[in-house]
Amino acid sequence: MENLFKQAIAALEAEIDTVRKKPSTETLFLGKRMANAEGDGTAYQFECHNPSVRFAEEIQTTVAGTLMKAVPVSFDEKKLVLRMDKDLGNLIEEAELEWENDFVLKRTQSQLMKLQGEESTFLRRIERLFRPDADSLQTEDEPEHDGMRNEAQLSAIRKAMKCRTLFIWGPPGTGKTDTLGYIIANYLIKGKKVLFASNTNRAVDIGFLSALNALVQINKPMSPQLFTRFGESALDDELLDIHNFDRQNEKLTEQKKNESAPWIQLLEKREKALRAVKKRFEQGKSPTPNQELELKLIEQKIEDAGGLEELEENLAELSSVNERKELWRKRLVATTLAKVCTSDLFHDLDFDAVVVDESSMANLPYMMVLAAHAKWHLVVVGDPMQLPPIALTDNREARDYLERDIFTTVANAETGEELFGWHDRNPEFTSFFDTQYRLESSLADIISTVFYEGRLKSGKTDRLPLQNGEAATSYHLVNSAPYRPILEQKPGEKGFRPVNLVHQQILEKLVTNLGKRGISMDQIGIIVPFRNVVYDIRNRLYQAGFRDVEVGTIHTFQGREKEYILFDTVMSAELQNGKERHYSVRPLDEEKNGLSVPRLLNVAFSRSSRELVVIADMNHIRRIYGNKFLGRLLERMKSPK
Repeated sequence: MENLFKQAIAALEAEIDTVRKKPSTETLFLGKRMANAEGDGTAYQFECHNPSVRFAEEIQTTVAGTLMKAVPVSFDEKKLVLRMDKDLGNLIEEAELEWENDFVLKRTQSQLMKLQGEESTFLRRIERLFRPDADSLQTEDEPEHDGMRNEAQLSAIRKAMKCRTLFIWGPPGTGKTDTLGYIIANYLIKGKKVLFASNTNRAVDIGFLSALNALVQINKPMSPQLFTRFGESALDDELLDIHNFDRQNEKLTEQKKNESAPWIQLLEKREKALRAVKKRFEQGKSPTPNQELELKLIEQKIEDAGGLEELEENLAELSSVNERKELWRKRLVATTLAKVCTSDLFHDLDFDAVVVDESSMANLPYMMVLAAHAKWHLVVVGDPMQLPPIALTDNREARDYLERDIFTTVANAETGEELFGWHDRNPEFTSFFDTQYRLESSLADIISTVFYEGRLKSGKTDRLPLQNGEAATSYHLVNSAPYRPILEQKPGEKGFRPVNLVHQQILEKLVTNLGKRGISMDQIGIIVPFRNVVYDIRNRLYQAGFRDVEVGTIHTFQGREKEYILFDTVMSAELQNGKERHYSVRPLDEEKNGLSVPRLLNVAFSRSSRELVVIADMNHIRRIYGNKFLGRLLERMKSPK
């Protein structure tokens, strides 16, 4: 364990150093000046999909070539408010942001340093994460559920009630979120206190709502005051508003204010009566009988309340809310991993059960901090064949450590085959969800064969059958090679900034055709491997009048779905000195990115519920990736049989 802590702390130090040297960047558009904003400077509101910016202490901002400072004021529902030190008019067309994003890393490192010196109880909890065993807690009760769980899901619920540590492997569309809701609900009805955490606010919202729905389905309603959503919500939902921790505390503050009002009025009345008596004495007169009676009645009420000193103490307590105390009272707390690692309110808080969703995307230091909060149960949920953790450091040892996920670490696995071998050997504390209900079966068959050793089956769904104009298969490969695409680099910009104009034209044409089929633009998603390409395509579609098509990287779409997904591989040959040069890039080449490549491609290929279109220059793919994972996958799309 000592070596594990040393590795984690050293790796975080390397990552912190890199973040300081390589600041985070973001480009925002159409910032609107906010009227009546508090504080100095001028506040502007932007749409922003990068929540990490809210942790920045100061942001270097470039607008129209002018560099200035900005401070994040708030980040809520993808709306970022920045306070600029200059008034830039009513609208900022484009702002380039740069900031050091080391806050979460530093706080996580600090948490690990504290845990390193803590009593053995916390160390044993962390050890159970990395060295799970078949030991279980005794329980005879059959868990409650809606009667709709399949055998793998029901088995996982049963195991969660007994296991000290349980790993649930849930591929896309296998009902993982609903089942998590029933696991949490069963903990709650047994009187257990639960922490539910995930990487993103959206995933936390969905999991939290799933738990509330599960309680309704099994007819075990509980008071909303027992549950809280700690932090910002990504979804617009009345239940999330009701359970928001800050709003709950605001309501409690108002309630306390109402409770204290009569006593405050009594003390004010006492003060007024004392002043009147004092004035009589200053005039050489005695208090009137009415004044004496009034004071006597006031003092009697104060005495009945425990005396003046106790009353003042009670009023002081009623004047504010102890947030730590209120959080401790909750039976279910739902929040992000980052909040648990950074908020002082979680320090030394114990939970009977800790449930971590999307844990295969969380780095090991995060998981260590979460495990330290779990007294009896730790449920680790994710898909080790989807997105891995991300690290920026160039320190090879630190990067390898931070990009390892908890599944492959505990399993000591380098391949999907080794992961399944670990699962097969340890059925007592692992579960694999083997039936998917979301993807079209033709695409699901490819994903099952390529990513899950053929173990993923397709269950019955309520999805509408294919409509006129839709192909018999739900996946299509558009080979751009006949159009002779050439990769270019954006002039005057640092780093790898690829531009493939032919692919952009194909994407625009595909979106146009989907629109002609009557498909809503908000049900179309475009996925690309590189962030800078996101902005290029987004701007092109915006100018073409397609403003509701979502464009993002693979990470943008993790845990989400659209009916129609267009995946652009982007890469083609690049002209250098008049000659075509073909080369590979890290996100698509397992020789450079290891197991992350199939995981990234799995996410990209499994985001569509109805139709997937992949745009690829197959001439380039065959030359560079022919014997690699991407090449084999695309060839299989061409010849699925």
